[in-house]
Amino acid sequence: MADLSKGLKDMKIDGDRLIVGFDFGTTFSGVAFAFNSGDKPDVHSIVDWPGIEGFPQPKVPTIIKYDDSDKSKFTWGAQTHAANPIVGIKLLLDPSQPRPPYLPDSNAQDDLDEIGKPAVTVAADYLAALYKHAMERIKTSVPTDYLAKCKKEYVLSVPAVWSDKAKDLTLKAAKQAGIHPVTLIKEPEAAALYTLYTQKDKSLAVDDAIVIVDAGGGTVDLISYEIAAMKPRLELKELVPSKGSMAGSLGLNKRFEQEVQHIIGPAEYGRIYQQVGYTTAVNTFDKNVKTAFRGDVDKEYFVAFPCADLKDNKKRNLKRDVWTMTGFDVAKIFEPLAADIESLVDQQVKEVITKRSLDKHPNATKIKAIFMVGGFGSSVYIKNRLQDKYPDIQVIQPHDAWGAIVKGAVLSKLHQQAFVSSNISPRHYGVVASDLFVKGEDEGQHTFKGLGDGSIRVSKCTWHIKRGDELVKGKPIAFPFYRVLPGNFEKKDLIFNTTLQQSDEVAPPKYPAKRIVKPCCSMAADLRSVSRDMFKLRKGADGKKYYTLSYDLVVRSEGAVMKFSLEIGGKEMGSVTAKYE
Repeated sequence: MADLSKGLKDMKIDGDRLIVGFDFGTTFSGVAFAFNSGDKPDVHSIVDWPGIEGFPQPKVPTIIKYDDSDKSKFTWGAQTHAANPIVGIKLLLDPSQPRPPYLPDSNAQDDLDEIGKPAVTVAADYLAALYKHAMERIKTSVPTDYLAKCKKEYVLSVPAVWSDKAKDLTLKAAKQAGIHPVTLIKEPEAAALYTLYTQKDKSLAVDDAIVIVDAGGGTVDLISYEIAAMKPRLELKELVPSKGSMAGSLGLNKRFEQEVQHIIGPAEYGRIYQQVGYTTAVNTFDKNVKTAFRGDVDKEYFVAFPCADLKDNKKRNLKRDVWTMTGFDVAKIFEPLAADIESLVDQQVKEVITKRSLDKHPNATKIKAIFMVGGFGSSVYIKNRLQDKYPDIQVIQPHDAWGAIVKGAVLSKLHQQAFVSSNISPRHYGVVASDLFVKGEDEGQHTFKGLGDGSIRVSKCTWHIKRGDELVKGKPIAFPFYRVLPGNFEKKDLIFNTTLQQSDEVAPPKYPAKRIVKPCCSMAADLRSVSRDMFKLRKGADGKKYYTLSYDLVVRSEGAVMKFSLEIGGKEMGSVTAKYE
């Protein structure tokens, strides 16, 4: 990092920022940083880690192991761990994600139950260790007085398909780890920013459509962009709702382990599960077999179980503690995940073409390229399958694809370089509100009388954001509300709780059926600080006095999350607190 220190001589200290990005991955995590001084700041990755000193790499395993006698102590990352460390902790932050039937059950939750810590606390412990080490390394690269005067900003990446609750838990874990102020960015968005920024001088042009396949250890996310501008900075606009699933490469390891159990039987598997020989075999598959596989079913791969003393199984090529895997064996392990990824890409490509056709784009049917990023995105086998399926679209595995997410996260805060100006809503968002009962239309729905006027009313969904809507970064979207209060209302009556509803249905549901309309978060609108002059006095049908008030709950898309505020007559008043269900 000597070049970084050298470049600080002419830097202006006042107003300089240190931006630190975190890629908290399912299997590996990374940290990158940049100082915003200069016209073209360099983004640097942390490449030296405890436990693997002398072997630089941009990521470290997302593993943590607590001390059996003192749960406040733990080893993490590439450090030497005692038996059975916790892996896959990230996925427990969003247990609502559907688990594909081809994946065996995870035992991560059992590990947490055993140590008595919730997922958010374990994630915070790991992130705190990652953060502390990263800052120690950054301190060695620049003068101490310069670093002390820099404003610190942090950005953390999350899967695009994660629920809003999971994003909120991630923010809580980061803040608990001392990473603050922190914002979130979608992983494929970060990957797209870095990948397209580094590729922008290589035949990319305005109006090009690009599909990003971010295939990591736990999830595979897809996102598509149109290049809106190349100069003075790269500007991207999301085209269609992002897609994703739990088809990450960790699933290959789990399926390998499941296949081993089928070959040697449950009893033998239980005997060797915690032995060094078994760990060696899993590591061989993880680091050598699955990365080398190209699709050749006739090729052989040798996986040894040293000192396991396994019974030979000639039918499955297990002899003298060595399983000779054929290419067919490896293809069988890959198949459901590869097919899932193909299906996701196919859906995304078709939606992009449909969207651009409806917009009457002159190149509606043309997609410039499919970029594969992330650790699993470097799989030549997956790349070849996609290229065979889409011969007219170039499938590209860019340089440094493994580190694209964390570098893109940093780049997202360097707005003079590249930015995403708008996103596409992945689902419908709205509220359930009472509406006048319409005969011949609302039969069969639960009815009730309205306060004050005695009208017959029914609950209906009002969708203020619909799936596929363009969400311009920072642009307000107003949810109008009308409240009726009794004439003798008190201060405590001025806190209104509203549940923000969501639905993944293609067509927005009319009524709040629990099967298809689910709560996103509870929004508490606090109007106690609003002047009583803002309320209107009127007499109800029952002759009693009532006060009414109209206000807007305002939503803004910022990063990967929604920000809420309260406005009356276009002016921000009161406050809004969101609590995720």
